[in-house]
Amino acid sequence: MKYETKRSFIYEEIRQRILNGQIPSGTRLPSSRVLCNQYQVSRQTIRLVFDALKKDGLIDVHPRHAPMVISCAATYESQNMLLKILADRELIVQTYKTYTLLLPPLLVFASQNCNLEILPHYKQAVKISGLGLADGGWRILSHFLKEILDIGGNPLLGNIYSNFELNNSLCYFTEKCPYFADIFNRDYSEDTRTIVGLMKENDPFVKYSALTALGQRFTVLIEEVLKYLADNTPQCPPSSQPKFSWDPKRGKEYLYSKVISDLTRKIGSGEYPVGKLLPFEKQLACSYEVSLSTLRKALAELQRRGIVKIFNARGTIPIKPDDSRVSQMLPNPRRTREALQYIHSLQLLVLIIHPAALSAAPNFTPDELDKLDKNLADPDLNCFIEIIETLLTHIELEPLRIILKGTFSLTEFGHYIAYYDNKKNIFQKIEPKINIAIRHLRAGNSDAFADCLTYCCTYFLKRARDILLNKYDFNRASYIHIPEIYSSSGIVLSGELIQDI
Repeated sequence: MKYETKRSFIYEEIRQRILNGQIPSGTRLPSSRVLCNQYQVSRQTIRLVFDALKKDGLIDVHPRHAPMVISCAATYESQNMLLKILADRELIVQTYKTYTLLLPPLLVFASQNCNLEILPHYKQAVKISGLGLADGGWRILSHFLKEILDIGGNPLLGNIYSNFELNNSLCYFTEKCPYFADIFNRDYSEDTRTIVGLMKENDPFVKYSALTALGQRFTVLIEEVLKYLADNTPQCPPSSQPKFSWDPKRGKEYLYSKVISDLTRKIGSGEYPVGKLLPFEKQLACSYEVSLSTLRKALAELQRRGIVKIFNARGTIPIKPDDSRVSQMLPNPRRTREALQYIHSLQLLVLIIHPAALSAAPNFTPDELDKLDKNLADPDLNCFIEIIETLLTHIELEPLRIILKGTFSLTEFGHYIAYYDNKKNIFQKIEPKINIAIRHLRAGNSDAFADCLTYCCTYFLKRARDILLNKYDFNRASYIHIPEIYSSSGIVLSGELIQDI
């Protein structure tokens, strides 16, 4: 199990933004105070990051001034940068296809009923919208879209967009690739002129449809440019296997936290049944590649949360969660952050599950459907978790699969199942929907299957929010909105249907 420190995570992210041209030479990085707030770390950590970037020759640091980015044009002007992009061309195409599916619902949700004119980059975005993506205009537009996602109240939305910025190679295409500029100015320049106005559109379905169409057109452009570059580059490298990374916990969790997350998922799914001993501590420590002391620290935390009971000389047994523990844990600042992360992850899951399910549905096998039917009848198994885990194996777009997997990992249904009045009643409510979803899969109706899973995720979100708010007086849950969901065929979940859930 590889451990990444907060310092290494922050260093690598800022370094990558400088190298790919997102932070151009001659501009200043945010101050150490701003970065401390952004990454929730100490000033000492940020100072060490600055020292490492200075040692790499990427920034210049002077007392009482934010660091200045030093010219690094050679890093992305060189032939090496072109060869790297060509080696990653399959990943780049998959990234654009994935974000064409995900960004429209995220942007529609975040921008509804918001005054976009107050955003810091709004006026600049309006001003440069007629210039297209050239002359650095793409940076302003990118900042504007990121700000829209940030005001949606869910930090995971902006986190996903930041990852897109790191992987889209847009600086190279817009500033170092004449072929891209020629095609864009001829056929696509009008698209960017409409984005700012489109984000103020009141009809969410019109906004969703237009954003999807823009994303599809731009992906076609990227594919055409990459093909041209590959055909006209001597000794063009073969396209490598796509390796996409998105981990919302990067740099934010300790080894024992990862053990806790995995064990709670397995207990919640029924893989480790209530009342039966977990594997021996040495076995668990070996499987997680941690020390015995780290494992015991994780088990002790699980016991404090009311998920397991540790018996001396006997072992550790999963137990039925006692929801009285939740009231005791929520006032703790760390538990408050976890509760918000949980409900934010459910909200994000609602927004992205439909395109993910639609993508994976045709690849389910009859044997897998038979197994899902069988397990649905077992009261000790969480069939919803199983259907999501099976779905993950069938998503062909690697970035889409990784983002869904990362989002689902944050939900930790086993840990937070105590937020619900009665586990059995909750799953009795969604079992009919899962049954229907499996029948739609057998009939080849992918849209209806995706609709059913969206309903289930929305039910979990609404139920979790209401219980946190009404039972535990967790007032911050009142700011969590239930999204309306749209697809190419229309509204999947309207406000009226959400009220019925």
